[in-house]
Amino acid sequence: MIQLPAVAKKVFYPCKKCETDRYQVVTAHTSATGARLECEVCKTKNTFKLEEPKTTRARSTVPKKGSASTRAAAHVARWTELRDKTEGKPTPYTMKSAFEVGSVVQHPKFGVGFVVQITGQSIHVIFEDAERSLVHNRT
Repeated sequence: MIQLPAVAKKVFYPCKKCETDRYQVVTAHTSATGARLECEVCKTKNTFKLEEPKTTRARSTVPKKGSASTRAAAHVARWTELRDKTEGKPTPYTMKSAFEVGSVVQHPKFGVGFVVQITGQSIHVIFEDAERSLVHNRT
C-alpha cells in the first residue's frame, strides 16, 4: 500500500489474536503512516503501519575485483589461450582412457577441454564454460 486506507474502510490484514488474515475496519489514523484497526471477528484492536518505500541504490557498472564476471572473463581467456597453443585432434573422453597434462579432450556434454592437472584417478579439465574434475584411467 502506498497510502493509508480511509477510516471505516475494510483492510485484509493479519489479526494478532485470531492468528490469521482477516478483514479489519480502519477505526482511526494515528499518524501519517499508521492506523488503528479492529478485527471484524474477535473485535481486537490492531495497529497498521505503511511499509517504508524501498530505495534503490545506483549500481556501479565497474565490476568489483574478483567478481563473477571478472573470473568468467579470465577463465574464457585461459581456455582460448590453451586452444590457440594446442595442435592436434581431441581425444574422445571415456573414463577408461588415461590422460596426461596437456591432452586435448572431446567430452560428449562439455565439448573440447584441456587437461591441466592430474590427481590420482581424476583429471582437472578446462572447458569453455568451467573447469571440471573428471575420472580417468578407471578399469
